[in-house]
Amino acid sequence: MISVKPLTVALLILVSSQSPFNAQSAASSMQQLTVDVGNPKAGVRREALRELGKRGPEALVLLGRLVRDPELDIREKAIATVIGVYVRSTARRSIGSAQDAFMLAPYRTTPYPVPPELSTALIEALADDYESVRRDATYAVGISMAPPVQPALSFELVASLSDRFPSVRVAAAQVLGRLHVESAEVALIGRINDEDLDVRLAAMRAVGDLRAESAVVALADQFAYYVRGVAGRAAIDALARIGSSQSRALFEAQTESRYPAHRRAAYEGLARLGNLGPASPRIEAAMTNEKDERVQAAMAFALTRSGHPAHERIFAALADRDTTDQVLEYLVELGPTHATEIAAHLQDRNPLVREQVAIALGFIGGPEAEAALNAAASDETADVRMAVSVAQVRLRQGPGRR
Repeated sequence: MISVKPLTVALLILVSSQSPFNAQSAASSMQQLTVDVGNPKAGVRREALRELGKRGPEALVLLGRLVRDPELDIREKAIATVIGVYVRSTARRSIGSAQDAFMLAPYRTTPYPVPPELSTALIEALADDYESVRRDATYAVGISMAPPVQPALSFELVASLSDRFPSVRVAAAQVLGRLHVESAEVALIGRINDEDLDVRLAAMRAVGDLRAESAVVALADQFAYYVRGVAGRAAIDALARIGSSQSRALFEAQTESRYPAHRRAAYEGLARLGNLGPASPRIEAAMTNEKDERVQAAMAFALTRSGHPAHERIFAALADRDTTDQVLEYLVELGPTHATEIAAHLQDRNPLVREQVAIALGFIGGPEAEAALNAAASDETADVRMAVSVAQVRLRQGPGRR
């Protein structure tokens, strides 16, 4: 079930920083918006929605009401506004659609609790009459909620895999993987052969996120057939995420592939298999000749997961914007076992590295992460301070909260 608290830590900080007059004024304004959201005139409700878009998580309850609005444009805008509360555009990353926000969201969502009014409205919206609402509500669910999810939500998401519009099926597959809905495994494997390419790609990523061993054969078949195409890359990426011993021979063979994406996935798959054994010296030697930075990062990840001192190479890749997101995923996956080495880089000279380390520590958790984040709360760089603040909120929300 979704954990709901009266106010997030971030909201408490915001309210406490206001003067008594401003706080009273804000409360009065919210009371008026509550009235306007229920106004029978659509124009008044639209204006209320615009005002709610200027606010933060305190708007979520009222936005939930507008997600149920009889006017299509209000429902669409309300969902977009909900997404905007959880995922903010930055100077480096613009958001043009609900899918854009979803793709940005895994490690960059502010983990505000989801009010029951909003979660219920979003679940109902998954069965809306309009494709745009169903699609974007699905992404909003994937952005705002965290596993384990309610049975009613699991049911609706799985049902959405059969939607007649491919865009809705894509969204459903992506969200089922993100929310780790294990009951969707069979349905997702079936969608690996969907008539639409984007749905097939989304289904492969989803079974990878689920680490579904039962999908290994189907994915291996996809890779063998589409080895040179986008579907082949998606298949080996999914196999790497699963990290099944059934795929060891494939991973070892693909470390010699002429395609960088295949080599990267192969090393990631070997990393998740655990101990590299006699392959470690070979990977160390191969790193000196590897030209692709993404593959180098994956090799360092494999070595680190196997107990070799290669984490400094991972942090070198973290400083490169082309590999930042890739390495951030590695840091979170390395987890508490490497918390000391990761936390030490909150002292790195590069603010980009410090920012990503703060994000990672929010997911890793534990006393070392908490202490390091507390010490970095007054960092000289605004982006780092914001990342630290969000990470501290996440730690207070509890394990698994995104």
